[in-house]
Parts: sequence; structure tokens; C-alpha cells
Amino acid sequence: MKIISLEIYGYGQLMSRKIKFDQSFMQIYGENEAGKSTIQAFIHSILFGFPTKKENEPRLEPRLGNQYGGKLELEFDGQKVEVERVKGRVTGDVKVYLSNGKIKDEEWLKQKLNYINKKTYQGIFSFNVLGLQDIHKNLTEDQLQMYLLQAGALGSTEFTGMSDLMQSEKEALYKKNGKNPVLNVQLEQLNDLEIKIKNEEKKLSEYERLQDERDKISRRLNQLKDNLGNLTNRLTNKEKEISLHNDVVEWKKLETNLNIEPYEFPEQGIERYESAVRSNESIKRDLTLRNEKLAQVVHTLDHVNVMSERDEKALNSIRQRESDIKEKHQELKQLNKQIDDTERDNELLRQDIGWNDEYLDVDTSEAMKTHIAEVNRVKEENVAEREQIKRTLNQLDIERDRYNNNVDRLHNDLVSDENYEQKKVYNQKALELGEKKSLYKKMEESFKKQKEESEKRSKQYKLASCIGGILLIAIAIYAFIASQLIFSAIFAIVGIILVVLSFFIKSKNLDHDQAFSKEIDELEEKVKHLKQFYDLDFNLDEQTKMRQELEGYYQSQEILNTKKAELKKELEQVEEIIEQKERALKETKASIHVSNQLSSQLLNDALTTIKKIKQNRFEIKRLTKLRDEKHSDLEAFYLEAFYLEAESIVSHARLHYQKVSLFHDVKQALDEHQKEFNIQSRNVEQQALLTNEITALSKRLEENNNVIQSLFSFINVEDEESYYRHHKSYISYNEDMERFNYLTELLNNHNYDYDKNTQLSYMTKTDLENERNQLELQVDEYNDNYLNVQAELSDLNAKINHMETDETLSALRHEYHLLKDKVNETANDWAALSYLQNLVEAHIKQIKDKRLPYVVKDATDILSALTEDRYNQVIYEDQNVQVRHKNGQVFHPTELSQSTKELLYIALRFSLIKSLQKYYPFPIIVDDAFVHFDKHRKEIMIKYLMSMSEDIQILYFTCNKDQNVPQKQTITLTKIEGAKSK
Repeated sequence: MKIISLEIYGYGQLMSRKIKFDQSFMQIYGENEAGKSTIQAFIHSILFGFPTKKENEPRLEPRLGNQYGGKLELEFDGQKVEVERVKGRVTGDVKVYLSNGKIKDEEWLKQKLNYINKKTYQGIFSFNVLGLQDIHKNLTEDQLQMYLLQAGALGSTEFTGMSDLMQSEKEALYKKNGKNPVLNVQLEQLNDLEIKIKNEEKKLSEYERLQDERDKISRRLNQLKDNLGNLTNRLTNKEKEISLHNDVVEWKKLETNLNIEPYEFPEQGIERYESAVRSNESIKRDLTLRNEKLAQVVHTLDHVNVMSERDEKALNSIRQRESDIKEKHQELKQLNKQIDDTERDNELLRQDIGWNDEYLDVDTSEAMKTHIAEVNRVKEENVAEREQIKRTLNQLDIERDRYNNNVDRLHNDLVSDENYEQKKVYNQKALELGEKKSLYKKMEESFKKQKEESEKRSKQYKLASCIGGILLIAIAIYAFIASQLIFSAIFAIVGIILVVLSFFIKSKNLDHDQAFSKEIDELEEKVKHLKQFYDLDFNLDEQTKMRQELEGYYQSQEILNTKKAELKKELEQVEEIIEQKERALKETKASIHVSNQLSSQLLNDALTTIKKIKQNRFEIKRLTKLRDEKHSDLEAFYLEAFYLEAESIVSHARLHYQKVSLFHDVKQALDEHQKEFNIQSRNVEQQALLTNEITALSKRLEENNNVIQSLFSFINVEDEESYYRHHKSYISYNEDMERFNYLTELLNNHNYDYDKNTQLSYMTKTDLENERNQLELQVDEYNDNYLNVQAELSDLNAKINHMETDETLSALRHEYHLLKDKVNETANDWAALSYLQNLVEAHIKQIKDKRLPYVVKDATDILSALTEDRYNQVIYEDQNVQVRHKNGQVFHPTELSQSTKELLYIALRFSLIKSLQKYYPFPIIVDDAFVHFDKHRKEIMIKYLMSMSEDIQILYFTCNKDQNVPQKQTITLTKIEGAKSK
């Protein structure tokens, strides 16, 4: 994956910013607050989502209302895509635009990124000075080793941190000889509870003895209770006999009194007798009133005058003819009204469409309506399209004016082409001059150093030759003295030669290349000449950007002109179609005889109106024909014959009338007849009703007399006084009988039969009270014994209840089981943590065993290159990392210098990235991670990064610009002032 460019809509203080990464290695230079960290956060956010609250990172939403987000242009396996993420959900809404025009979602992007997350990406592919400073924290030897192993094998501290966390959690739960861990405390508490439970269980034998003793006393108490119950029952029965003694004596007395023949009396005899007497009086009054009413009804019937049935039917026939004649006149009037209304409606309809006459031959078929609707539809569509084209042309004109203004603005800001080209030559020459000066300066320093060394060596040679010559001359003198002439001559000659030679030894005259110096002078002269004769005081990048922008405007203008020409052609075609449809509508208006001023949208309504006019005209013709028929029928009606017939009928009925008011007089006579007829009918009904009521009342009077006589006969009396006296004796007998039955039932309810009642009635109340007193003495004695035994049983129950309510044992057992469950849960947690820890450690070991050998091998090459072969091997043995110096010594990481320790960490990280390149071919982001390096070591690091960029894209963010990086691989960020970027 490679980042080609980024475009920021709004992120933090960066707004509407676009940056291109043309090279695999890009140095992004900017001062503090220029936006370097914001750009890095922007890249992470577009790839992996905006930060959430859980991530504890700032979201950097713009404050000036710009759209939050932006897009990255990426390259996946030669395919260019654009990833756009804007504000929406918490992590933002993502759209991935492919080169073929398709749009993918966030799931496609995650799949392309091989499901790596932001934290893992930052831990492996992002470098910053804070990450390297972790090495220099107060780490122990083991911690430093683990930190370096994580850098090379895992890329982060997540797994080892997880393992350490699990170990601390396990130790918090259980230690073998610990006292404070949870499981140790719980086991100690469990042992204490077992001892307490055993002590409580010893009290169960005493509890069983008390229960046996309680059973014995309970049986004795039950026996006393039974005896006491029997005595109490006898006492109760004796008290019942005393209380019922009076009732028994009264019962025996009533039995003697009722031993006679019973009295008889008619059922409800008094009520029936008194009711019959009152009813007789009422019936006699009703008979008198109804006889008087009947006399009045007969008198009314004698004075009623009713015509015959034949005369009534004849007059009704005359009355019925009136409605027929009136109906014919009404129908004729209604037809005239309908004809006038329809004519008026047609006149209004003609006015609506502008007709002076009716044109009934106009085509009002559905085909004509469909034709008009279709023409209107096509015309409206083309009118709307014409308006749309005109609006588009106006927009194009506005856009063209904007482009022209921008072009004019750019032309005003542009420098001449000659100055622009000379500025490029000037920049190239100035860059070349700077590089050659730097190279010349390095060569000059090297030449001086070589010259000093040459002079130093020549002096050493002179001194050695002189000393050697003097020594040889001394040896020659010694040999001459020793008579060794040959050796003396040889040594003397060689010594003289050496002494003479020392005067001829001179240092080699080394000097830097004069041609190279001359070339630098020529470059300086060229640069000076360009600066003197051309106006080069402008920013070349800005001028280049302005020219590119101007070229874009020219292309946009050309596109606008092409679009405008096409739109004008379309406008001509649309206007031609509109003109054709308007001609067709004019022809249609002429064919239906309407004004040209009528809107074409109302033509179908006009057709409907014309159709209504034609329908109304047909309806008028039909109504006129019907009206003429009704009028002829009414004229031909034989009115004179009708009046002759009516006169004969009225004369027979002895009715006085006039010809004009014949129907009214007939109606009045019939109404009078109906009134008299109703009076006659009502009185006839009343006469019959009164006759029936008088007959019924007479019959009821006779029945009541029969009832009174039957009541007297039932008890064999003759008058009312004897009847009431017999009733009094009957009542007294029944009351005694009722009291006797009540007492009998009462005694039976107390289980007293006839013999027992008779026996009790013969006893005196004094004997019964003596027997009751004797029983009370016996009950008191048994009560005392019962209470003593009950008190003894209560003491035993209290002791047993105390032992039973003592919940110490149950509470201890309950607490024991609860604690046992907690111990099991804690043990399960400890076992689960142990399993997870073993799983994580096995995973770490597998990764280390599989990946570390390759990582260490590549780290050796990287460290050797970064230290210029001073450290030529990285060694990994027995879970330890060491480095070997070129002198053969092996150093532990804690023995290394600060920068060398950082180089070892970087080598392991680079090696890990290379090993993961097959699965995660992502760019490396470096954020001023080399601040602890000296100039030489930093140059080596930058050089190595540039060599790595052949396979991996590297984005190097720094506030200290490296001059060794070419200008085309450097992007300069301007400092953000306030909320605006310049």
C-alpha cells in the first residue's frame, strides 16, 4: 500500500489542504504548530476511523464550520483508490472510490488493510521520539530485554502486558504461602468454620434427652386434659338443665292445656270477609255512575246526522279527480321550468367558451381529448426542458465569468515566462552550487588532513634517516677503531647517504582539484548573473502551482464552451418542438370555434363544456316534445261532462255548492261527514263498553254476597258478631300451640326427648344447683393438677425451643457452604487466569520461535549498516538479546550508549516490518524519532531510510530539515496562524 496524496476538508486547524507524496521517501518539514502531528493523526483517522471517547485521543473537529474529514488517495497492488471519511457515525462514514467507478464500504477497506487496527499500526509502523524514550526509562535488565524482544517479535507490549496483568491477578487471588490473597484468606476462614461446626454438633445429645422427657409429660398432660374435659362436660350439662328448667315446666303446662279438640277457621277468613264487604260498597257506587253515563251516550246517538255510504263514495270519486287535474297542471309547469333552466344553462356554457352560436358538429370524442392532452404534455415537458437549459446556460455563464476572473487574477500574479524559466535554472544552479560547495568543503578538509599527515610522515622520515645515518657513522667509527675497515667504510658510506637523503625528503604537495574550484566559480558567476539580470524575487513553487491552476482553468473554460454549444443546439430543438405544438393547439382551437386567447390547458375543459351544451340541446328537444303532449292532453280533457256528472252527485247528497268551489265544498262535506261518523262510532263503542261493565259489576256483587255466606257457613254462625268471637278463640288456641311447638323444638335442639323433659319437670331447682356445686369442686381440683403439669412441660419446651431457635449451627453451616462456593469460584477464576496466561505465553513463545530468528538475522544487517560495522551481529539466545562488537566483545543492551540502544531498537522494528511486509505492506511514518542522534549518525539513518523506500514508502516528519534530502522529496509546511493556514 502506498499513500499517493491526501486532501483535508477540515481536521483540527487544517482546512482545505491537499498534499501529494510523489516519491517513496518524503521529508515533511515544518516548524512547531505547522500541522505535522495533525497530518499524521489525519492519516490514521481516515484509514482506521475518527477517535472515540474510549481511545482517549482528541477528535480534532474543525471549529469554523468546515466539513470534518477528508480523503486519501492510495495505491493497492497497482490499483488506485480514494478513501473518503467524513462526519457521520462516531468513527465517521467511509466511501472507497475505485478507479473503475465502483464504490466500496468500510468492510472492503478493512479487508484490504488485512484487518489491522490503529493501535497495532501505530505500534509497528509509526515511530516517534516518545516511543524511543521508553528505552531509557528506569528499566531493569529483564525489562529492557523484554522491551527489545517485543519490538522484534510482537511490535507492541500488549501480549506481555497481558501476561503480567494475569500474573498479578493470580497472585492477588492465591499464593502458596501467602496470607493476604483472597483464596488464602477464604481457606483459613473455611477451616475455622469447620471447627466451630464440630463443637456445635456435640449439643445434639442433650437435645434428644429433653425431647424424650417432654414426650412423657405430654402424655400425662393429655390424660389430665381428657378427665378434665369429661367433668367439664358434666358440669356444662348440669348448668344447661338449670337454665332450661323453667322452659320444661312451661312445656308440661301447655301440654295439659292443649289436650282439647282444635278450633277451625277459614283461611284468611277475616281478610276475605272484610274485603268482600268493602268490594260490595264500591260495586254499588260504580253501578250508579255507569247507568248515568249510558243514558248520556244514548241521547248523543239519537242526535247524530250521517250521510249514506253511496253518497260518500260518489263524493270521494269527485275529490279524487281533483288531484289528477292538479297533477297534470303541475307536470306541465315543471316541464316549462326544466326547459327554461336548460336554456339558461346552455347560454352560460356558451359564454364560458366564447360561443355566440351553438356549433353542435364539433368533435368532442375521447380521441380529441387524448390528442389535446398529449399535445399539452409534450409542450409542457419541452417548456420545462427549455427553462432548465436556460438556467444551465446562466450557470455556465456565471461559471465562465468566475473562471475569467480567476484567470485575470492569475495573469496579474504570474511572472513572465522568461523569468519563470530563468528562476528554474537559477534554483537548479543554486542547488548544484550548494551541493558542490558542500562537496568541495568536504574534499578541502580531506586534502588538508592528508597534507598534514604527509608533512608529519616526511618529518618522521627525515628524523629517522638522520638518526639512522648518525648511528651508522658512529658504528663506522667504532669499526674503524676496531680495524674493521671494510665494515667501517660500508657503514660510513650508508650513514652519509642517509644523512644526505634526509635533506632531500620533502612532503608531497597535495592540493584540491583546481578544475573543481573553477567549476564552482563559474556556477557562482552564473548564479550572480541570473540574479542580476532577471527579476527572480518570487516563489517558484507558487508560480508553478499558479500555472497548473491556470492550465486547469483553461481546460475548464474549454469544457464550458463545449457544454454551452451543446446546450444551445438542444435549446433550438426544444423551441422548434414547442412551436410545432403551439401551431397544433391553434388549429384545434379553430376547429372547436374557441378564442385563441383561451389557455391550451383549458381546451379539454372547453371540450367538456361543448359536450355538455350538446347534451343540454338534446334534453331540451326531449322536454319540449313531452310538454306538447301534456298540453294536448289537458286541452282535450272533457271538463263540461265532468261538471255535469258532479252536479248530479252533489244534488243527490243534498249538498249546496258553487261551480268555482266545487272541490272545496265536496271536501268540506266529506270532512263534516267524517266528523259525525267518528262521533257516532265512538258513542256506539262507549255504549257497548258501559253495558258490558254494568253486567260485570252486577255479577261481582253477587259473587261477593256468596263469599260472605260461605264464610259464615264454614264455622256455622249467622251474624258478624259470632264470626269475630269464634276468630278470637281460634287465635288463642293457635298461639298456645305455637309456643308449645317452639318449646318442643328448643328442647329437642338440646337433645331433650319427651321422657327427659317429663323427668326434668318433676325435679326442683334446688336439687339441680346442689349437684352443680359438687361438680365444680371436682373441676377445680383437676385444673390445679393440669396447670402444674403444663408448667413443667412449658419449662421443657422453653429449653428445647431455645436449642431449636439457636441458629448458630445452621448459620455456621450456611456460612460454610457460602464460603465454600466463593472458594470454588475464586479457584475457578484462578484456574481460568492460569489457562489464559499459559495460552498467551504459548502464543508469545510460538511467535518468538517462529519469527525472531528471521528478525534477528535481518536486524544484524540493519544494525551493522546503521553503526558502520562497529556492531556486526545481533545475538538471540535463551530469551536474551545481545550485540557483538567488531572487536569480538559481546555487550548486553544495558551496556550500550543511549543512541546505540535506540539503533538496536530501530533495527529490530525495521526487521519486524520487513518480515511482515508480505502481510502488511504499509508505509512507515517517522515523527522526529532521531533527536538523540548526532549529525553523522542522523545522516546514516536518513540514508538508510531512503534505501528502504525502494520497497516501503516512508513519510519522515521533522522540524529540523535535512539538507541531504533532495528538494523534490521534501514538502514544506507553513506555520498555521490562528485558525487559518497560509
